[in-house]
Amino acid sequence: MEKERKEAVLGEIGKFFIDIAKLVFGGIILASIMKIEINRSLLFILGGISVLVFAASGLMFIALSKSKSKQ
Repeated sequence: MEKERKEAVLGEIGKFFIDIAKLVFGGIILASIMKIEINRSLLFILGGISVLVFAASGLMFIALSKSKSKQ
């Protein structure tokens, strides 16, 4: 039971990080469309890095939850 719970938690954490990556990506798109005085290059660099980090972390957690279930 404990192993199944840990797999479920890892999978949910992975989905959460992927959702955060999608929200940050959407925020970058919206911020670039709006006519706000922002440094666009800084927005794209920091936003892109955070999207990649969150997406990679989410995929890593999902892969960990799947690999645990196969053992």
